[in-house]
Amino acid sequence: MASVPFQRHRSWFETLVILLSMCAALASMLALFETLFFFFKDPLPDAWDDFVWCWQRAFVAVTAVLLTLAASPRWLPERRPLRWPGLALTIIAAGALGWLAEDTLTLLVSGEHISAGERPYMLHTMFVLATFVGVLGEYRWRSLRAAAALHEAELNRIRLQGELATGRLQVLQAQIEPHFLFNSLANVRRLLRIDGEAGRAMLADLMRYLESALPRMRDDSSTLGREAELIRAFLAVYQVRMGRRLQVHIDVPAELSGRVVPPMMLLTLIENALKHGLGPLPEGGAISIGAAEVDGRLVLRVADTGHGLVAGSGGGRGLANLRARLKVMHGAAAGLSLRLNEPHGVVAEIELPAQAA
Repeated sequence: MASVPFQRHRSWFETLVILLSMCAALASMLALFETLFFFFKDPLPDAWDDFVWCWQRAFVAVTAVLLTLAASPRWLPERRPLRWPGLALTIIAAGALGWLAEDTLTLLVSGEHISAGERPYMLHTMFVLATFVGVLGEYRWRSLRAAAALHEAELNRIRLQGELATGRLQVLQAQIEPHFLFNSLANVRRLLRIDGEAGRAMLADLMRYLESALPRMRDDSSTLGREAELIRAFLAVYQVRMGRRLQVHIDVPAELSGRVVPPMMLLTLIENALKHGLGPLPEGGAISIGAAEVDGRLVLRVADTGHGLVAGSGGGRGLANLRARLKVMHGAAAGLSLRLNEPHGVVAEIELPAQAA
C-alpha cells in the first residue's frame, strides 16, 4: 500500500506570500501602538506620516524576526534537553536582528541611530515579539509532529489489516487450490476404477480434510491438536497423489495439543515445502512436522528434504502473508525463520510467545 502524505508541501511562492502577509499585519499593529504612544506623549502635526514611518521600520524589524524564526526549526535538535536552549538562543538572536534591522533602516533614512529614549522600547518590543512567535511556532511544530506520528500509526494499522486480509485470502487459496482439488478428484476417480478400497480411502481423507478446513477459514485462533488433524488429512491426500515419493513424519506431543495457535499457518509451510521443495524432485522426499516448547515459547517446525533455499524460497507471497499475520497478532514477540536442512532441504520454524500458547 502506498504511503499517503500527511501534508502537502507548500511552494516557495505560497510560503513567501504567507510570510509577507504576517509581516505586514504585525507591522501594522506595532506601528499603530507606537504612533499612539508617541502621539499622546508629544502630539505631532502629521500623524499619518508618522504612522507610515513607524510601519516601515516595524515591517523591516518584523521581517527579520520572522525570517530568523522560520529558518530555525530545521536546524534545532529534536531532543528536548538540547532543543529548549537552542530555541531560547534563536529567540534572542531573532529579537536582536529585528532591532538591528530597524536601527539600520533609521540610520539609512535619517542619518541617525534610534534615539536613546526609543531604544529600550524597541528592544523590549522585539524580544517580546520574538518570544511570542517562537513559542507559537514551537507549539505548531510539535503539534504537526504528533499529528504526523498519529497519521503514520493509522496508516500502519490499515496496512497491517490489509496484509492480514490478504493472508487470509492466501490461506483460502492454499486450502481449496483448484489444481489440488481437481488432481485429487481425478486420482479418486482413477483409484475407484482400479482399486475401489484405495479410492474410497482417499475420498474419505479428502472429505475429512475439507470438513476440517472449511469451518476454520475465518477463525483467528485454533489449537495445535486441530491443526495436526487437518495436516494429517491433507498429507494423506497428497500421499495418494505422490505415492512412495512422499514420506511423512508428524510429531505433535499430546500435552501440546491444547495450545492455541494461529490457524492454517502450519499448513501454509507444508504447502510451500511440497510445492517448492519436494514437488520438483523426481524422487520426491520426506517432510517432518513437529512441535516443542523451548524456554516457554512454542516452536512449530516443518522440515523437508527438497531443493533447499533457492531464489524465491524465502520471499514467496504465502510466507510474506504468514509473516504479516504473525506481526499483526503478536508484533515482535513472534516470528518465522528459514534455515538449511542437513544434508539438504529447508527447515521452517514459527515461534510463538508463551501467552499465545
